Amino acid sequence: MLQPHSSESLDGPHVMLRQDAAALTALAAATLAVELGVCLLAVAMGLPGRSAALAALAACCVWVSLAAPIGAAGGRGAFGALLRAGMVADATAVTLLVLWLAVEELSFSAVAGVYLTLAAVALAGAAAARIGRCRAGRYAFAMGLAVLLMAALASPFWCGGLLAALEGEARTAAAHAVVYANPFFSVSSAVAADLDFVWHQSGILYDITRLGDYAAAPPLPWYTATLVYGVLALVLGIVAAIVPKRSVTARPTGAWRRDCEGADGEGGKQGPSA
Repeated sequence: MLQPHSSESLDGPHVMLRQDAAALTALAAATLAVELGVCLLAVAMGLPGRSAALAALAACCVWVSLAAPIGAAGGRGAFGALLRAGMVADATAVTLLVLWLAVEELSFSAVAGVYLTLAAVALAGAAAARIGRCRAGRYAFAMGLAVLLMAALASPFWCGGLLAALEGEARTAAAHAVVYANPFFSVSSAVAADLDFVWHQSGILYDITRLGDYAAAPPLPWYTATLVYGVLALVLGIVAAIVPKRSVTARPTGAWRRDCEGADGEGGKQGPSA
């Protein structure tokens, strides 16, 4: 029996770039449209530059958390997943550069800190998407991480019940985890000195959350979420590397076979008998 091969092993990076050009362009265009669109909408509503910048940064966090893992799930192989998630992060870098140029108070170092946080989130999304054994599995893991990221971003709205149910050191640890796992907390911390706004210490936040009522928000260096999601990306990448993919010698039938073999070219072909 000849050894079956995967099209992923035969296609070089330049071939994958050419084949994924349309998807990469669409991801970049959608990223810029959503993130800059939110900023322009905020300006049109009469918000000052600082508030418009904060609205755009919040949109960046939400969009990267959704688009990076889901976009990566459609990539062909690990390189394709990394390429698509990286495109979302790099298009967001363009948005950040526009904000840096448009908002006088924003420093380049603050914008760079925001990018590193969002790049770590995107990298975790690419790693999560590669855990699945076939295309359906990759989308399932990508959606799972996207849901967890949305829950982390929305933690001010739901953490009150959790903190109320805990006491003592457990409550403090939970409050720290809620803050450290929220990418927007770190993003706002990176721009706090420039925009005079710290999300997890703002009056606006405490109007909608019970976080400060049960436990004080911990000090938050800007790089906290970068480390959290960088480590998560490493762990998920290791899991994706060691989890066996669907055997190409197996012969699934029907819709399952079309999904695992025909959709993304990773299933390979069954070679002729020797």
